[in-house]
Parts: sequence; structure tokens; C-alpha cells
Amino acid sequence: MTHTRLFILLIFLVVLPTTPSLGAVPMPTEGNISINSDSMSQDTANEVFTATGHVTIRWQGMTLTADKATYDRKTRVLHATDNVLVVKGDETLRGNSIKLDMDTGRGELEKGVLNSTTSNVTFVGEKITRINDNEVELTTTELTTCDLPDPSWKFGADHLKVNLLGYAVGRGVTFYIKDVPVLYLPWMAFPVVRERKSGLLFPRMGYSSNRGAQLDIPLYLVLSPSQDLVLDLDFETKRGVGTGVDYRYIWNRGSEGRFGGYLIYDLLKDRWRGQMNLNHKEIFSPTMNVRADINLDSDRSFQGDFGEKSGDYNRQSNDTVVNALKTWQNYALSGYLRFAEDLYAVDNSHTLQTLPEVSLAGVRQQIPSTPVYFDLDSSVANLYREVDPTGQRLTAFPRLTYVTGLPGYLNASAYAGLHVRGYATQDSPGGTTKENDGDLLPEFGARAATSLSRVYDIGGTSLKKLRHEITPELSYTYAPNHDQSRLPFYDYNDRLVGQNIISASVTSFLGGKFQTGDTTTYRDISLIRLTQGYSAGGTRRDLLTMVDANRPWTDLTLESETWLHPQAKFTIDARYNLYDKRFSSAAPGVELDDKQGNSAALSYRMARNQVEYLEGKLATKYFTPWTLGYTTRYSFDRPGFLESVYSVEYRQKCWSVNVSIGDRPGSHFSFHFGFNLEGLMTSK
Repeated sequence: MTHTRLFILLIFLVVLPTTPSLGAVPMPTEGNISINSDSMSQDTANEVFTATGHVTIRWQGMTLTADKATYDRKTRVLHATDNVLVVKGDETLRGNSIKLDMDTGRGELEKGVLNSTTSNVTFVGEKITRINDNEVELTTTELTTCDLPDPSWKFGADHLKVNLLGYAVGRGVTFYIKDVPVLYLPWMAFPVVRERKSGLLFPRMGYSSNRGAQLDIPLYLVLSPSQDLVLDLDFETKRGVGTGVDYRYIWNRGSEGRFGGYLIYDLLKDRWRGQMNLNHKEIFSPTMNVRADINLDSDRSFQGDFGEKSGDYNRQSNDTVVNALKTWQNYALSGYLRFAEDLYAVDNSHTLQTLPEVSLAGVRQQIPSTPVYFDLDSSVANLYREVDPTGQRLTAFPRLTYVTGLPGYLNASAYAGLHVRGYATQDSPGGTTKENDGDLLPEFGARAATSLSRVYDIGGTSLKKLRHEITPELSYTYAPNHDQSRLPFYDYNDRLVGQNIISASVTSFLGGKFQTGDTTTYRDISLIRLTQGYSAGGTRRDLLTMVDANRPWTDLTLESETWLHPQAKFTIDARYNLYDKRFSSAAPGVELDDKQGNSAALSYRMARNQVEYLEGKLATKYFTPWTLGYTTRYSFDRPGFLESVYSVEYRQKCWSVNVSIGDRPGSHFSFHFGFNLEGLMTSK
């Protein structure tokens, strides 16, 4: 049967004069209806047109296909039956039959299925009523993000009202696993778009020997396109009921921040406990900003009791820091405030607070018409603690640097600077510290370095060229050694070290050109740096190892990053004592990651007479649909596992379950369980 186009008929219907009658719907002047079918018949008296066989109807961006369709010109109602498919924008409707009002766009679909590409949700209903482009109502309905006809889970509802730009709101809702009902709710709202939407996040469940059985119910609220909020209700059988808040925001010019808080009446301690934190960045202009990181706890043991939720149970200090920065072309002015709480100390009375510090830094700039450069570091700080002397400290280090060398062969420089310090001290009865004092300490140094490189043609299957660069460097630092015991001691900046030390280093770099088919990439292969120093006089300071002034040679330091493969990296940071013939510290590690969800890492950390432990991490998706994870730390200096965490996730296309078990010393055992309905439950 040849296709019969109805354009001529539609023109006839529009142009032909008609006599209005009571209740008749006039033909709209906007938009045309295009109908294609295998055959066409017309009831002239009733103005009803019938199309059969491969019917395709297009109207105002909507496409409808069916086996049969009738159109009543008087009522402007289209009725299609058998294999009905309606597509408009992101919305797809399938069903047995549909009645569609061409004026209002309202339609009723019998035994239908609704899909929308803006959501992963599929709706099935005995009756689906299309109100408009964005609103749909369903009766005796089901919804799921799984594949039909046998979904792993689904929600059934007596009545469902769906806003395709927001939520599906249902009454008489039952949650099914397969066809087994497991939960009934008289009312529930589901987000049905992929964009952020307010709603309940799936509850988190678990158990901890420290806090008992736990149930965390989070509510996610979208306040605006640039603001959202999470409210938590945290039930703990051993501790009580806690409430939490997590507020995120973005303001103008890139300013952004995050505010969080937690409050609970601790049943074990019989008192209120909580914390508050604020992280904010305020950008006033490209050259001026303020950053604040505020962390406050109700008591010093809060993190140890409740920090496992955020992973901060072993935090050593709780710091509040505010920093303001203003920059110019050659100078930067900053203000710095720090209030610290040492959680490992008996109390906080000896902890140094910086309230505040103002610094002025001048970047290296050339003195006109000379090879000499000037730079500056300076600050003035108000230092406070509850006991011991407090006061103000002024520091400055102006420096002149002479730059020379042989272009392309040698880079050399020499510098001379002066450490200036001034103090105003209060609360220092007795002792040798004066109320006002100062100190001057000159410092001199020099540096020379060169670079040698060569490119090798390899011609391998993948590696085509290899570039090897060696950079040897020699430096010298001198500062006289003199007694500074009369000065107050706040930190190591108050005890500058006299030095007369020569340091030599050599850096080796390997980079490769790789080609696979028509794709060429350049990749780092290896970076190795060896450093050795010799102290001809004075002393030196090393924060990682003990220093013996009678032994002039420093530890031999090795730093290396080697990419054994694009998916495998080996790192090492080690210090070797030439006198004791043993390592003072070592931190080797290897990381493997195939970028497909399988990764492994193993690292060893040792500082002689301080700490020694092994850390391992493993994650794999090899046993799909299972994802397995394991993290552990084992201590050698106090034998035993510091912490072990096991995690398992089972993921299907439309749902996943994750379980984690943690164990650390002190009988801190924890178990957490999470369940996710893919594409339906709101996530941050």
C-alpha cells in the first residue's frame, strides 16, 4: 500500500470556511499536523479522519507512531491504538492506546510505560495521564531504574504525580525486592532528574565498639544552583542522638566555602559535646583574598570519641587559621592568625598561638643596570601562650644575589643576607630574657649548576626516543655561630643555626617518546636525586634525624620516582648515615593502578628510633560485580596492626551494596553498611 500524505487535506481543513456551532472547538492557527499512513479514510459529515497501517503523526515537536489512529476535527482529539509510541523531547511514552487533546497537549495512555532521558527512572502504570510537557500522573504504578520486565527492585504506588523536572510524589508506596514487598510508606517523594535535587539520602548503618549500633539519616537540600545543605540525624545506642549540618556555597568572583557542625548529648559523659568547622575563601580581586579554616571542638577528647566518622580520630592538633593576602608586581603582604590546640599534650597551656602575624615578602627583582637582584622576607608576630614568656617578634631577611655564569653551560650565583630579629617580651620573671632585645646574624652563600643532556634513538615497538639529562649542582652556605640563649624561645626561628656547609647534588632525569599507531605521547620515566653535604664548621639542623656536630658528613640522601610502567610507579626517599653504615630514615613505596578499578600500593616508613611501620592498600574490580578493598598499617616498633579496614561492594546496573569493617587498637571495632538505588537516591 502506497503512503498517502494528508498535507492537501489539512490545507483544505484550514482554508475551508466553517460555520461555528455551540461547543465546537475552533481549529487552532498555530502549528500544522502532519500525518503519514498506509491508508486513509474520511467521514465528511462528522469530520473524522481514520489512518491505518504504519501511522506517523508529527505535531509541535511531538512524534507519535501507531498501527491505527483517528482524528476528530471538531473536538481536536486524536485517538491512537496498538503499538503506540509517543516521543517528545526527552520524554517517551509506550502503551496500548492513547487519547490526545491537540489543543492542550493533555493525553491519556492505557497500560503504558514512561521513560525520560533526563532521568534513569522507568514508570509503568495502568493509566498514564500526560498533563503537559513536564507533568504526568499515573495510577496503579511502578517505578524502577532497572531493566524491565523483571527488575531487581521497584517501588509500587497507588497514585503517582511526576514532575519530569523535579520529583515523583507517591501515595501508598511499597518497596519491592524482586516481587517481595519489604517496606511500606504512606507517602514518599523521589528525585527523577540527574541534576542535584533535594531529598532523603539513603540511610547509613553500622556498628562501632566505641559508639554502638548506628543509624545515620541524611536529608539533602538544594538551596540554589550555588548552595546546598545536608542535615543529619545520627542515632547511636551507646552515645545518644546527634545532629549534623554540612553547608556548601559558592559566591561571586570564585569565593566559596563550607560550614559543618555536629552536636550530641553524650550519654556516656552525661554532657553536650560537639564541633564546628568553617572553610572559606573570599576573593576580593585577582590580587587580594582571605582564607579561613576554623575548627573548634567542645573538648579535647571529642575527635578520639567521634572522629572515626570523619576519619580524624587520630588528629594531633585542632587548628584555626585565618590568612589574608594582597599582592603587587614585586611584593606580597599577608596577615596570618593561628590558634592551635595540641590534642596530644596534657593541656593546652604551653601551646604557642600566633595572634596575629603580618608578613611582607619581596620577590627577587633586578637592580637596574646591574647583575644584582634583591629579595626580602620579613614579618612581625604577636606570640601568646598561657604560661611561659609571651611577646612580639620582628624578623627580616633582606638579601642581595649576584647572578652570573656561562649561557648554555653554567648557572652561578652568590648571595649575602642579614637575619634581623627584635623582641618585646612580657611575663618573663627572672632568667636571662630581657624585656626588649634583638639580634643580627649575617648569612652568605653561593650556588653553581649545569645541565648535560642527550637524546637517544631507541626505535623500539613503543619507545622511540629516550632523553637523558644530568644536572650536577654545588652549593655553599655560611652563617657564624654565636650564643642566642638570651633571646626568648618560641620556635626554631629563634635559634638560627651557625653553618659552614658545602652541599653537592646530582639529578638524573629520563623521559621518553612513545608511539602507538598514530598516537605520540611524551612521558617521564625516572627522576633520581642524590645529595651529600659536608660541614666544615658550625652545626646544622635536620628535622628528620638527629645531628652530631662532631660528624661533618651529612646523611646521603636519595630521592627517586621511577615509572616502571604507565600503570606502575616506584618511589623512595631515604637517608643513609655514612658513619653508622645504616639508614637513618627510609620511605620506599610502589603503586600499581590499571585505571580500570584495580590498584595496589605498598609503602614502608622508618625513622631511626622514632617510627617504623608498613602500609598496604588493595582494591580490585576483577571479580565483577564485586569490588574488594583492603587497607592496613602494621607497626614494627610496637609490634601489631595499627588499623585494618576491609570493604566489599556488590554493584549491579541499578543498585549496589557496600560493607566496610574497621579494626584498630583499643577495641575500636566498626562496621558500616550502605545501600544505593542507582539513579534514584539523591547524592551530593
